[in-house]
Amino acid sequence: MFSRLSEKIGDITHKLRGAARVSEADLDSTLREMRLAMLEADVALPVVRHLMAEVKERALGADVAKSLQPGQVIIKILNDVLTDLLGGQRRDLELSKIPSVILLCGLQGAGKTTTAGKLARLLVSQGKKVALTSVDATRPAAREQLQVLAAQVDVPFIAGDGSTAAKMAKSAMLQAGRDGHHVLILDTAGRQVVDDALMAEIKDVADAVDASERLLVLDAMTGQTALQIAEQFHAAVNMSGCILTKTDADVRGGAALSVAHSTGVPIRYVGTGEKVEAFELFDPSRMAGRILGQGDVVGLVEKIQANVDQQVAEKAAAKIKKGQFDLGDFAEQLGQMQNMGGMAGMLKMMPGMKLPPEAMAQMDDKPIKRMQAMVYSMTEKERKYPRLINGSRKRRIANGSGTTVPDINRMLKQFAQMQKMMKRMKGGKGRRMMSQMMGKFGGMGGGMGGGMPPGMPKM
Repeated sequence: MFSRLSEKIGDITHKLRGAARVSEADLDSTLREMRLAMLEADVALPVVRHLMAEVKERALGADVAKSLQPGQVIIKILNDVLTDLLGGQRRDLELSKIPSVILLCGLQGAGKTTTAGKLARLLVSQGKKVALTSVDATRPAAREQLQVLAAQVDVPFIAGDGSTAAKMAKSAMLQAGRDGHHVLILDTAGRQVVDDALMAEIKDVADAVDASERLLVLDAMTGQTALQIAEQFHAAVNMSGCILTKTDADVRGGAALSVAHSTGVPIRYVGTGEKVEAFELFDPSRMAGRILGQGDVVGLVEKIQANVDQQVAEKAAAKIKKGQFDLGDFAEQLGQMQNMGGMAGMLKMMPGMKLPPEAMAQMDDKPIKRMQAMVYSMTEKERKYPRLINGSRKRRIANGSGTTVPDINRMLKQFAQMQKMMKRMKGGKGRRMMSQMMGKFGGMGGGMGGGMPPGMPKM
């Protein structure tokens, strides 16, 4: 999401950084470029007009021309206005009641059922006791799908009783309360289009359970249509937020930039892929920073905390310090990187890391996976003592990992160089040596540019 927009706006803000002088004409030119970039990103015209007017008013009011770093001041103003546009300060879900009911609604095909499972998984990871239920009486397959997802994320599915959606919801809520669940996520029926019957049913359900949160699930790929859908649902049922799905496929991001400002319904979560773990909180201030090319260090740290096994990391650090880091440890570290979204996912969140779009498109984690396959095709003794790996062992490892003997030779040679560096990593030289070590591993994928981490394309 926002890849095209952040690329273009990143270029615009890059010109501003460090500018010793920014005149009103320069500001107008910058805003004109931003206006075009946002319209191309399918941002609603009223939203674009508001953004441009707000930035100009704040910039002129701040007397940017007299600032020591006028370019940075304008970037800060852009960041603040974008944050407001995306919904301002992020707020947590209201889950004080037991059980607190989170009602999910939206059109058919928006991804409500999958989102219910993803949200349940996220809340469980935060220590909540969660249950799932569906009140879609017209599509039994939707209820079956939710039951499968419930089992997948290891939460109970409650089948409410009753002849109407409202009665089923009330029954499921009472059961959740008896079972001591903190949260009941309620998946409602959808339709191909918004109609009066759908709205009446959702309103009845929301009233019957006194839902703590009413979240609208929107398909980011629908673009400007998402605004109309949000306005219709919000008029019928006072929505407390929305969840954008399929944001990994939406390179423009116009819906995300428009929906909060146009409807007053803030984005609370985003679905970033098909997997059940591809789901994250939406933080307006951090997203604004990413759009402006500032990176998202907080998001990167959270991703590391959520996906890196602390014990494995500490064990690896201790082995590096003693010079005992072996191939098995190396494969574990590659796996940790994969859990964090791979090289491309991490680089996108690094501040100041601006790569051409064609370079990002070429970047993949196949070399990392190949290296893991090589190591996991070795015996435990071979991983600990690579010098044991002779010609016949190399052929066996190559066959087991789907690689070639030259691939094995290349990896072993580079790993030997890395081990030598690690043994020399003491005192203040350590950080510099680590940088050199990453450069040494640049060619491990075969055909990769030297001096870059695995998976990086030639620049």
